[in-house]
Amino acid sequence: MNVTIEYGIVGIPEHHIKITHQLPPQYAAYRCDFADPVLVTSPPVDIIYHTTVADGCSLSNNIFIVKEPVQLLPKVKEGVSMVCCMIEGSINLTYVDMTTIPLLQGQYNCFHIIGSQQPTLFSPGIYEVQYYGFSRELIAVYTSHSTLAKKWLYKVDMGMPILLTPTPGIIWDGLHHLNHELKFSVISTGLRKTWLLGKLQELLILILEQQDSNTVSSSQDITFNTIKTFIRNNVDKELTISQLASTYFVSASKLRQSFIKYCGMSFSDYQLKVRMERARVLCLENEVSIAHIAYVLGYKNPSALTKVYKNYYGETPSETRKNGVPG
Repeated sequence: MNVTIEYGIVGIPEHHIKITHQLPPQYAAYRCDFADPVLVTSPPVDIIYHTTVADGCSLSNNIFIVKEPVQLLPKVKEGVSMVCCMIEGSINLTYVDMTTIPLLQGQYNCFHIIGSQQPTLFSPGIYEVQYYGFSRELIAVYTSHSTLAKKWLYKVDMGMPILLTPTPGIIWDGLHHLNHELKFSVISTGLRKTWLLGKLQELLILILEQQDSNTVSSSQDITFNTIKTFIRNNVDKELTISQLASTYFVSASKLRQSFIKYCGMSFSDYQLKVRMERARVLCLENEVSIAHIAYVLGYKNPSALTKVYKNYYGETPSETRKNGVPG
């Protein structure tokens, strides 16, 4: 399989593992546009790979549909330097030196990986990871401008597996949009491969800039800020406090208290505030229809959006558009 990382399924005999290049109807929603899928099926877990390469760099989207607790063994055929974005779900990755690294939904980490890693336990659920692999030559371009790139290249040349971001990065809105854009871009010609390489360079530069200027915060601050950013990046989803608490390995009561303490409002009020602020910005962009705004924000129809919006702002989305930005 042409994938950046392959996953062995611990304890499952090979004759129970099947590989196909067709997605069944129930998995159609997991299809990416940038490459053809590879589906690995087994009793405890199904894994969907999409991978493409451009001049020694790669883009890979992996979906794990976990039906029962299972240990997966990440492995690579040769050393690979990557940025790992956790799009959906959270896991505790056991690294090569037996340290545990949380990969939380809405966060990213930078790795240099060599050979097989330690098995990682996946609980039942859906997990999505988007990987970006970078060549030594591309990383070397930025060593004179970036502390992380310099450290990264040194570890690559020493052949040392390492977690390069001991403090995880939060997938901010720019990276969120890049992840989405790349996932649903068709990469089928030489010109599109060149376009992809440019996008991967852009992504690497953004990561290096954020990491070089990153200040270490407490794990609690990082987790809560990740949750807030995830809510802002997923305004179309009906998120619940219990769902978020389970995903981020915190108690629901503690998470409720965090919203009151740090945001001065309840979780539901914060979610509504984020939605309405996004709606107001979109309303002031005349090229976006009210129906499209409702769709983007997860409302079933424009009337549902209008009702909530008017209750929040005292005017309808159309009135906001007509009146423009208040003076």
